[in-house]
Amino acid sequence: MDARLQHLFEPITVGPVELPNRICWSAHSTHFATDGLVSDTQIAYYEERARGGAGWIVVGGSVAHVSQLWEQGFNLVTDPRAKPGYKRLTEAVHRHGAKISTQLDIYGIGVPHSRPHEGPTYSPSSRLAAIEGELPKMVDEDDMQMFIDATVQGVEAALECGFDGIELLVSFDVSLIQNFLSPRFNDRTDEYGGSLENRMRFPLRLLRAAREAVGDRGFFGIKIIGDEMIEGGLDEAEVKEICKRIDDENLVDYFHICFGTRANFELMLPDMTYPAGFAAYLAAGVREIVKVPVVAVKRIDDPLLAGQIIADGQADIVALCRALIADADLPNKAKAGELTRIRQCTSSNQECSRRAEEHIKLPLRCIQNPAVGREATLSHTKQQRSDNPRSVVVVGGGPGGLRAAKVAAERGHDVQLFESRDSLGGEVLNMLKVPTRAGYESVIRYLVSEVERNGVKVHLGQTMTADAIKALNPDAVVLATGSKPLRTGFSPTTPHVAGMPGVEQDHVLTVPDVFADPSRIGQEVLLIDELASYEAQLTAEYLGQLGKQVTFVTRHAVAGNKVDGTSLAEYGRRMADYGLRTYVNTAVQEIDGHTVRGTEMVNGDSFERHADTVVLVMGKIANDDLYKELRGQVPEVHRVGDCVAPRHITEAIFEGNQVAWSL
Repeated sequence: MDARLQHLFEPITVGPVELPNRICWSAHSTHFATDGLVSDTQIAYYEERARGGAGWIVVGGSVAHVSQLWEQGFNLVTDPRAKPGYKRLTEAVHRHGAKISTQLDIYGIGVPHSRPHEGPTYSPSSRLAAIEGELPKMVDEDDMQMFIDATVQGVEAALECGFDGIELLVSFDVSLIQNFLSPRFNDRTDEYGGSLENRMRFPLRLLRAAREAVGDRGFFGIKIIGDEMIEGGLDEAEVKEICKRIDDENLVDYFHICFGTRANFELMLPDMTYPAGFAAYLAAGVREIVKVPVVAVKRIDDPLLAGQIIADGQADIVALCRALIADADLPNKAKAGELTRIRQCTSSNQECSRRAEEHIKLPLRCIQNPAVGREATLSHTKQQRSDNPRSVVVVGGGPGGLRAAKVAAERGHDVQLFESRDSLGGEVLNMLKVPTRAGYESVIRYLVSEVERNGVKVHLGQTMTADAIKALNPDAVVLATGSKPLRTGFSPTTPHVAGMPGVEQDHVLTVPDVFADPSRIGQEVLLIDELASYEAQLTAEYLGQLGKQVTFVTRHAVAGNKVDGTSLAEYGRRMADYGLRTYVNTAVQEIDGHTVRGTEMVNGDSFERHADTVVLVMGKIANDDLYKELRGQVPEVHRVGDCVAPRHITEAIFEGNQVAWSL
């Protein structure tokens, strides 16, 4: 084992429990539960990370009181029907030597208004929620006792089911405990508001009850905000004082120091623009003043960084959340010295954070890991070598083609991969021209390394024709030939018009044109975005990076409304620095020379702007010509990714994986 990882893999005692190493897979919402109960999907999901070497797993999205079941995919720990599922879950994790805790969350003002139950949200005060715009019920003594009783019942239920520990959430603004502690939410004038002593009164009552209920049967801790980073909120000094008072009473066995609120959502799940491990200083500050272990978290996606945080004394335990979603085997790979084989998280939040947002609430996925949520069937432990090794030709060296080649070769097939460009990576190579999107490099780095390791024969700079492919006499062909941009200017706002007048002009470009030859781009650029997704935001940022004056026009109510909220907030700040002008709810109807005209759709006002260059982000079409030519000409031909239908990296990698499993 690499000496730099020594501290990471040392055991540590937390309360009465010894953890086998310092790697915590921290709590997060998966939306895998069914009717508030543990699902087979959840069990396989958590067991996969225990098998992969995580020493401590914390189950998130778990509540003790039915009023807190505000997402369809959450777990209700106190439901009598939950016991068999929870026992199966804890047994599955324990089989691999890991320890497992559950959160028992008590939610406050940050609860989304789209929750399934019909009751109110709760808060220490009657202040309006920061994002949801919902007025809560001001908690009274009966409510406090209700939540205390529910927490105690939750502790009993969890420990009876085999959990090793309990965690209470005191972060992200959704926590009622945090709401009481923070002056941002607590403006009470009774004994529960005002001074820190008063604001801590209810939280301490609840923690004392939970501590007594846990006893020495397990370990008990809190995941607490390290600094709300907003005027009028809890700052680092006051949080440290809170932790000191809790520690002085010996109420918890550990502190997990977290970051981010609903008011600065981007800090909750920091994207790739944030430095790795940037928030560890908050854990270090608390560690200096308490007696119990402290957990650090936020963008710790590298075991070497995790080991350094512990070696430097910033924390005793390191939480790797998204990192273990992307690669369940990260701990085992690190311990075995296989650092280059780790599938590193992109921190793009494209599939984890994005799908968890209020208006979506879909089960978790991952760009890098097609097995997420499908571990029972797609875990690499289920992958088998083919009984009938064959010759396979893969055309296209983007993420989908690379994944197909990797897995097919692992299964024993003789694989050749052909790419028309001089390097592998497909459209991801354009993304990497924008420094703030550097996290996507890990997608290509991992897949290229695995393709090489598995002996795939790679041919660069070769544009394949149907005849050239047939000449190779393959048993199967996998086409990952991507898509082509649409230049018609068609928009659903005018479905009776097949194309936009003026799109045929030389100064009207598509996204590939922009990245291929920046010399064609004039100074004043108008970008028309029909898709409201990542491509337009990335292209606008690239143009700003080139020093262009960019006008962003979209028919959608929000520019980039399909981009995850964490990344969108950071995009907005960067584009403001570039001087981007944005017009929403605006449909472009024609490009008359260098004049772009349209209509503001809400009030019908005319829109007119000059542009040296117009960039169309108005759709794509599958590049499936080879597929049509090869059908019936080779024994098998498959398509993956954009040459099926233009979508995202996630679908390309997933489909490449599926096709390779089927060969």
